[in-house]
Amino acid sequence: MSEGEPQTTSEAGAVLARLGLSDLRPVYQPVVDLRDGRVVGYEALVRGGPASPLESPAELFAAARTEHVVAEFDAACREAAVRGFDLAGAGPFALFVNAAADTLDDTAELLQPARNTVVIEITEQALVSRPDTLLRALTRFRSQGWGVALDDVGADSRALALMSLLYPDVIKLDLGRLQERRPEDVARVVGAVGAESERRQASVLAEGIDSEEQLAAARVCGAQLGQGYLLGEPAPLPGTLPEPGRALRLTSSGGDPAGDNPYRRVTNWKRPARGSRELAERTAGLIVCQAAALGESAVVLVAYPDEGHAGAAEVAELRELAGRLAFVGVLGAPAHLAHGGGIRTGPLLAEDTMRGTWTVIALGPGLAACFVAQEASDGDYELATSYDRDLVVESALLIMARLAPLGPPAPR
Repeated sequence: MSEGEPQTTSEAGAVLARLGLSDLRPVYQPVVDLRDGRVVGYEALVRGGPASPLESPAELFAAARTEHVVAEFDAACREAAVRGFDLAGAGPFALFVNAAADTLDDTAELLQPARNTVVIEITEQALVSRPDTLLRALTRFRSQGWGVALDDVGADSRALALMSLLYPDVIKLDLGRLQERRPEDVARVVGAVGAESERRQASVLAEGIDSEEQLAAARVCGAQLGQGYLLGEPAPLPGTLPEPGRALRLTSSGGDPAGDNPYRRVTNWKRPARGSRELAERTAGLIVCQAAALGESAVVLVAYPDEGHAGAAEVAELRELAGRLAFVGVLGAPAHLAHGGGIRTGPLLAEDTMRGTWTVIALGPGLAACFVAQEASDGDYELATSYDRDLVVESALLIMARLAPLGPPAPR
């Protein structure tokens, strides 16, 4: 078999057994309600079993990646975690499980309906790497009753920019990474997370609570839930489980990367104005300037009517912005605006409903703006702008879902 060639299920199983990756020992770290100290759930973590020469998660995943069986190993980890949870009768508790960013599509395909509250943890990197795959996977997760947690918030400003697009049920603050940042950065992160959690009715979970000082910091940050060595180490589930605390509530909401194009969404409720192309360009430029003012925690998404629309000045501005913002994505880009260099591009197919319309979106903490326009028969433009956050996020999903991945999918 050549390197990187997909393997059959039986071949992958043989590889897992040969490497000792089928002998897994799940351990569980409690997730505690900081308001009353009761356990509401457990995060499942994987360790090598007695027959495995490998112990740590890093070693296990490195071996799986080398042999191109990450998807199968990832599934085996989840199966072991769920099986151990079921055998212990832990149904009243929420189960948090992890998924490798490059196997989310496989994870979603293998997904079974949740028998209890199951929350899958992802990072913003999964959205950056393969937006089409992730958004499709999230829809499937939620259709099966699974929740979604955004992990490692505080480690990277991109998480703040992309948080709204993931519709998280749980937002996990990384206290260790947060404490390494400047006080003004911490305040910005905490404010953005607090606003998003209230908007979506999501729970805030502080991870890395290993001391009384960090427990106090978690409470200062407004976390309702906590996780860390002070509250409980990763270990096999106890023979006698604690009395469960408040049940974790999922938001039951998620974005749909399909449906009407942004122009129709905005103009369905807001009557468009009419003006020249110069007026339309100035209006679109104002939206971009708002993102530039926000800096590294902002996203700019653009969909041009066709590949010949953008001029040299617009292309130069997007290239410059790509070095300063969290993310820049462009549909219908001119051929010389290459995929890469900080800019993500995607094609507009001939039958795409977005073709013929112009959209510019700026999104980030405290910012949600969407400009839309369509050329009229006399050469003028019908244009409108919306600052309704829900509408802007829904429109942004339509563009993100059409962007090309960073690279080819991981071999199976």
